[in-house]
Amino acid sequence: MPTESGDMKLLGNFRKLIDHVSVDPAYNPTNPNITKTALETLYTSGQAVATDVNTKSAPYKVAVNNRQTKFEDVPRRTGSAFRMAKASGADKSILDDLDSSRRRLSSPRKAKPPKDDPNTSGTEATATSATHSTSQMSYDNQVGNVESFVALLSNIPSYNPNEAELKVVALQAFAAELKAANNAVSASFVPLGQARGARDQVLYTAPDSVVNTALLVKAYVSAAFGTQSQLYKQIKGLKFERKSQRG
Repeated sequence: MPTESGDMKLLGNFRKLIDHVSVDPAYNPTNPNITKTALETLYTSGQAVATDVNTKSAPYKVAVNNRQTKFEDVPRRTGSAFRMAKASGADKSILDDLDSSRRRLSSPRKAKPPKDDPNTSGTEATATSATHSTSQMSYDNQVGNVESFVALLSNIPSYNPNEAELKVVALQAFAAELKAANNAVSASFVPLGQARGARDQVLYTAPDSVVNTALLVKAYVSAAFGTQSQLYKQIKGLKFERKSQRG
C-alpha cells in the first residue's frame, strides 16, 4: 500500500522524477509513454483524478456524519415511546413485541462509518468499499426496525400521547428522516467509488499508470546512463508503489 499521504506522496515523487529527467538533455527514450511530454500529460491526469476523489469525498463525509447524528437519537425516541405505550395500558403481548424491537434499537451493534481518506488507494479502496457495504446494511436494518416499531405503535388504540415528538405521526416523520439520511450516504458513495476507480487506474493499475510509467523511466535511465550515473542516483530513491507492493 502507499505510504505516508498516499496519492499526494506518489504524485509528489512523480513530479520530482519529471523535473530530474526534464533538465537532462540526454534523456531521449524511444518509448512514447516516457517522453518528457508524455510524463507531463500523465502528471496532469494524475492530479485531476486525485483532486476528483477529494471533491467527491467531501459530500460523502457530510452525509455519513449527518446519518450518525440522526441515528444517535433512535434509542431515546424509541425508549420514550415504549414507556409511553406501557403507560397507555397497552396489552402485554404488543408491549413484548415493542420491547423486542426497542432492545434491538437501544443496543445496536455499532457499525463504524468507514474512514474515507481520499488518499486511500488500491486494496485500501477495496476495503473501504466493503466497509461501506457492511455499514450500509447495518443502518438499513435499523431503519427497518424503527419502521416496524412505529407500525406497532400505530396499532395500539390507547397510544395517543400529548407529547408532540412521541405522537405516531412524529415518529413516522422521524423514521422517514432516518431513511433519507441513510439513502443520502448510499447515493453519495456512488460517485466517490467511481472517482476512486478512475484514480486507481490512472495512478496504480493501468499499464500506463503513474506507477508503471515511473518504473519504466527508472529502467530506461538505468539502461541508458548506468546505475552509477548522476541522474539515476537522483531518481532511484523515489518510491512508486503498486496496489500492495513496494517498487
